[in-house]
Amino acid sequence: MLDKDSTEKIHKIADHYGLHHQLMKTVEELNELSLECAKSWENKGLTVNIISEIADVEIMIEQIKYLGKIAESDIDEVKEYKIGRQIKRMS
Repeated sequence: MLDKDSTEKIHKIADHYGLHHQLMKTVEELNELSLECAKSWENKGLTVNIISEIADVEIMIEQIKYLGKIAESDIDEVKEYKIGRQIKRMS
């Protein structure tokens, strides 16, 4: 969980660039995380860079939620549904 100052900085960055730009930046960061996941899979262990790429993606997600006025409770509701659905599939 980020502190208030870091959250405000994320919002400032988001406001500066805007939703359209940050959606494209998110695609870029997701691709970089995807590559690190593939490298980790090939190496059968996490890469050194995976933490950095996860952090980049989480920062971008926070910006999208902020710019899109997406409530955390709405996301949590969908997560709970999807987690429950997957647990049922595993049974």
